[in-house]
Amino acid sequence: MKLLASDYDGTLHYGDSIMEEDLHAIAGWKEDGNVFVLATGRSWPSIRKQMEKFDLPADYIITNNGGMVFDKDGNELLSNYLDYVTALDILYAAKESENVASYVVNDGYSRHKVVVDPTVTDHRYPTMQPDLPEEDVMDLGKFAQIVLSMASADAALDMSEQINHFFGASVTAYTNNTVVDIVPKGVSKQSGLDFVRAFIDVNDEDVYAIGDSYNDVPMLESVENSYVLATAPEDVQNQARHVVLSISNLIEQTKQF
Repeated sequence: MKLLASDYDGTLHYGDSIMEEDLHAIAGWKEDGNVFVLATGRSWPSIRKQMEKFDLPADYIITNNGGMVFDKDGNELLSNYLDYVTALDILYAAKESENVASYVVNDGYSRHKVVVDPTVTDHRYPTMQPDLPEEDVMDLGKFAQIVLSMASADAALDMSEQINHFFGASVTAYTNNTVVDIVPKGVSKQSGLDFVRAFIDVNDEDVYAIGDSYNDVPMLESVENSYVLATAPEDVQNQARHVVLSISNLIEQTKQF
């Protein structure tokens, strides 16, 4: 049995579609008795909708950049939460920035958006509407992840560096294109994948991972069979052993081993 862990946005999902050849390759992967894992920065409700939309057969789903792990039926297997006071400090600091369009907090299941500056283009959540007053959002009591939607990729990279500098003792901020994903210290797609690997007892040499952005790097560094898309930034490509054009390309290569 082999395990393939894949990032979603930018790796499997482009724009609003998934390539048919990728879906076909994943189906064949599972028919051969292997395990397919989604590792995403998205929340469980968000990725579940995508799975239903594309009939995507994931066995395990790592959400919130490793903060939560679910099985295919939505049963919670692992959860991690930010220190609440630190989370509030980060939100207050984000509101002082000129480059934050919005922030979205995730309690492990539900997401809530707060618009910070309507004059800044919201690249990540342009259609998502706030459902609670900001005071109620801050009173939720626990956050599995905070996502800051930034004005640009450069602004996201700068913000993640600042958050890691000032709050790095208790959180980790990952740059993911134009957003900053903030999770508890020690949490990453790697930690989520490590949990799944132990949970199903798969051999290290049978674990494969693929991604395309900075929040995928810990996961790529944790496996021998690491792959990255050719569209990924060069410094992300440098963290993987192989560069491929697609997931179907990766799966085809595994048949040669």
